[in-house]
Amino acid sequence: MERIKLFRLGIYSVLALSVAQVFAAPPKTWDAIFNAEGQGDYAAAKIDGNIRFGEYTHYKNVQPVSFRVLDDKFDFSVAGNMTVPAKMVEDPNFYENCRNTMEAWISYFDKPRHFGNEDLIINIAGVDFACGNDLFNVHDLRIKFTNPQAQKAWVAELEGRQKYKREQLSAFRVAEQEHRAEIRDKSTSFTDPRDGQVYRIIKVEGREWFAQNVNYNVEGHSWCYEDKDSYCARSGRLYDLEGARKACPEGWHLPRDREWSDMLKGLTGCYDGVDKCGNFATKMKATTGWQGGGGTDEYGFTIFSSGYRKVLGKATIRYEDMGEYAGFWSAQNGRNETIWLWAMGRMSDQMVRQLVPATAKNNGYSVRCINGN
Repeated sequence: MERIKLFRLGIYSVLALSVAQVFAAPPKTWDAIFNAEGQGDYAAAKIDGNIRFGEYTHYKNVQPVSFRVLDDKFDFSVAGNMTVPAKMVEDPNFYENCRNTMEAWISYFDKPRHFGNEDLIINIAGVDFACGNDLFNVHDLRIKFTNPQAQKAWVAELEGRQKYKREQLSAFRVAEQEHRAEIRDKSTSFTDPRDGQVYRIIKVEGREWFAQNVNYNVEGHSWCYEDKDSYCARSGRLYDLEGARKACPEGWHLPRDREWSDMLKGLTGCYDGVDKCGNFATKMKATTGWQGGGGTDEYGFTIFSSGYRKVLGKATIRYEDMGEYAGFWSAQNGRNETIWLWAMGRMSDQMVRQLVPATAKNNGYSVRCINGN
């Protein structure tokens, strides 16, 4: 299947007030802070060894943290502070949850450079620390590379020169994360009895929808992007059509094409047709997980870029478009055998409907569920 083509127009984000106070003109994406819009990358990386937490400061909601990032082209130590609400720190499982996640999300530029016997990325713009499904930006960021040559280049080229921009990025990320927490607090939740996973639920026009991608393992018909568990944890599994039909728990189902259309009309208020609604895709996108940044998640539907799994012939599999694309299966309407995807790209203004050819039904896309029959 050829890559689904989507309209590539500009996204204009509505950012939180705290970010607007920092920037004269709020940036549309995080990399715009560095005058490099569309050039930055944002990727998950493994944490190696111990995570050390300092003493929590209640009146500032500040949690000191330090750890080492060691994954592929990243090898550096991080120290700094996170803004964490007191109610989260007071949860007896908070620190254990963080230590079990062992993951950071790195905002960075450029390709790896050669330092001695290693190829490493050193142009680090920001670091977010993962605790379960929550992300916390590490501000007052201090970085030290394990490789002495890389450390020397970092100090000479980037550490002091880009410090102010890294502080601006921290403010940008904190505002994103506060908004995500606000959306979550207004939602309900559902626990999948099959595997115990908990999904956030929003109600649109009286119908309940998963506000997260399904992450239930349908054996032989679902996969993590690039077979990495960290992508499943963030943006759910990718399903072929047969798997998509089995992904939703009892009492929920794969949304029909008509139900996707009705949901979009209800979510946006565009009852004359979402094609007349202007730039609403950015309000549906998660604030992180997209190349160069994300959306505003104003509706709380929280679409992460999940990419897709492409089947080429009998033996070749390719994962494509993480950070660039999200596509969702729909169920057929009645006896009509036509299958549609609902999809958006990094620069899309709207969510578009795409016909699925018979040859593409083994490809892997994301799934959301709707309550009722």
